[in-house]
Amino acid sequence: MLMELFVLTLPGRRLKKPIIRLTTIRFKLPCARNVEKIDPLLMKKTNRFALAALLAGVMCFATSPAQALTEKEVSAINRTIKEAPAADLPVKAAELVTQTVKKEKEAVAVAVVRAAIAKKPASAVSVVSSVVKAAPFTAPAVAAAAAKLAPDQVEAIATAAALAASEIADKIVAAIADVYPNLEERVAKAVMLAVPQAQAKIRQRSSGNSQAGIGETYSRTGTKIDGSSFPASPPPATYANPGKDPGHN
Repeated sequence: MLMELFVLTLPGRRLKKPIIRLTTIRFKLPCARNVEKIDPLLMKKTNRFALAALLAGVMCFATSPAQALTEKEVSAINRTIKEAPAADLPVKAAELVTQTVKKEKEAVAVAVVRAAIAKKPASAVSVVSSVVKAAPFTAPAVAAAAAKLAPDQVEAIATAAALAASEIADKIVAAIADVYPNLEERVAKAVMLAVPQAQAKIRQRSSGNSQAGIGETYSRTGTKIDGSSFPASPPPATYANPGKDPGHN
């Protein structure tokens, strides 16, 4: 939405009360084109009209969507990530997002994550975590973008994003569920286990989805909900040579 404020004057004349014209393209508000034909009553309401214009401008900027990047900007991000050492991808990704103005942070965050995962898929979780910490409000978009490129890491990606932006953990689950509806239950459970305080919001969001069977309650305590204890140590790992069943000689 664009807003322009103009002071209308006539050649050789000076108006005692300049008329301020508000042009709002999206709403196609009518505006005066000929100051000589303006109703005198309108001229008396200049101050009120000017105030309304300023308030409209504030609302326009407050509700404007994230700005999309140009192809040139995306290419620059891809080049920067490509030239960065693989070990430095999380730091470089967060740096790019931090240096960006707020209205472009989400678009830049998504572009950075895509470029990093394309360069090194194994960096998906660490890059998501680093980027979301730099700009928490971008978590849903970042997690969804990363999940598309690394579906085998979807739960880890969701958890990393939720830990970095716990207040919007439910929105992270919803964003990934939009990409992979059949994985909503798995993702929700993983996030609730990592961020127990988000359980109520996640269940409320998932209650309308009949496919999401989210009924368990998760906590960080040393006991299960039924009172029994978790194993003191994880079961021993079993290794086998290629082509052999570890349970048989």
